Amino acid sequence: MKQLIEPKILKGTRDFLPQDMAKRNLVMDKIKSVFKKFGYDQIETPIICPAETILGKYGDEGEKLTYNFEMRGGTRIALPYDLTVPFARFFAVNFKNLPIPFKRYQIQRVWRAEKPQKGRLREFYQCDIDIIGSKSLICEAEVAKVIVEVFKALGFKDFKIKINSRRLINNVLKSFSVIEENFMDCIRIIDKLEKIGKENVVAELESLGIQKAEKIIDFLTPEKTNEDTSKKLANFDLKEISEFMGYCKSLNIPEKYIEFDPSLARGLDYYTGITYEVVSKDTDFGTLCAGGRYDNLCSLFCEEDFSGVGVAFGFERIMLALEEMDKFGDVKSNSKALVTIFNEETKKDALKIYSDLIKADIGAEIYFQPDKLKKQFKFADKKGIQFVITRGPEEIKKNTVTIKSLQSGKQKEIPYQQLTSYFKGYYEGQ
Repeated sequence: MKQLIEPKILKGTRDFLPQDMAKRNLVMDKIKSVFKKFGYDQIETPIICPAETILGKYGDEGEKLTYNFEMRGGTRIALPYDLTVPFARFFAVNFKNLPIPFKRYQIQRVWRAEKPQKGRLREFYQCDIDIIGSKSLICEAEVAKVIVEVFKALGFKDFKIKINSRRLINNVLKSFSVIEENFMDCIRIIDKLEKIGKENVVAELESLGIQKAEKIIDFLTPEKTNEDTSKKLANFDLKEISEFMGYCKSLNIPEKYIEFDPSLARGLDYYTGITYEVVSKDTDFGTLCAGGRYDNLCSLFCEEDFSGVGVAFGFERIMLALEEMDKFGDVKSNSKALVTIFNEETKKDALKIYSDLIKADIGAEIYFQPDKLKKQFKFADKKGIQFVITRGPEEIKKNTVTIKSLQSGKQKEIPYQQLTSYFKGYYEGQ
């Protein structure tokens, strides 16, 4: 007896059916169209990387979640944990051939050795934008503008971009007598605030030897308005925050979309300035987009000093949120029409119809052999094809075709020479 291989996939990875891919492509196209509107150009970087390119850039937790292994011959490689570090490496190699500042978008898979759960996978897509080669806070404001445009284009209504400054949170920690070598450990713990709650964060800070841990968290907790939050932190240098807010106003970003949250930590090691995190009351999937300013990342790969700022859109969480919000409706098949084959004698005629539709740039396909029309119609329905074209001996005699809409159940017979214009007129009117 033949030994079958179990057709399983790894936990935290997924197969996507055609209808899934239709939805994903729809969303990706909307995101890309916004990126392109703001002048971002697409790049791509390798999937497998030398381990030293990836490892050591994300802190202890990120290091644990990074897939890395040894190839035959002893070379150690790693899979991308995010797209920012591979981009920094890419720019260090190619900057002499690129305009500076350089604006890029990148949509690729990344991998993390997470415990799989809803909205958290081991293999998933990120959609990134970055501006590198300028320290102007106009860059941060433009990124915020792109974020707003993307989420509006996708149909989100009640979302916010939480913003903070890594420089500010460092200064707050310093004012509470936290020593500099403990800053990153504190920030990683504070970054868990939404996940594990205030009480557990305070306990972890205290276990690190941090005095006044509860007071630190209370002080970093935002007030009801951005103005009140700024007043609470008036003794600190808020120039970076206020300048950023001013540029956002000049870009006509409604204030309702921006929340100054001093507790926003973003646990990755490489952030140095403004940081972002997008959340939405439309859904409960947590952070949908995040990122920030990084000043020193590119210098790991070249002598030159290039500062960058960017965000990653969590594509998988966005997809789950849109499904939950019922934003897809009936996603149509690529094929608008199915050409049936009535019998053996009508094969060549059916092929001509099919060829004419393709030549006219009308998405279509043909059923590959004569079969019961009921079966051919069922095939079209299962694929989500809206129209079925039938041309049997009677229609051939009259030089007509019969078109049936599976959506309405109605059908009509039209002259054959009107076929392509019928479909073009129909879809141009949609």
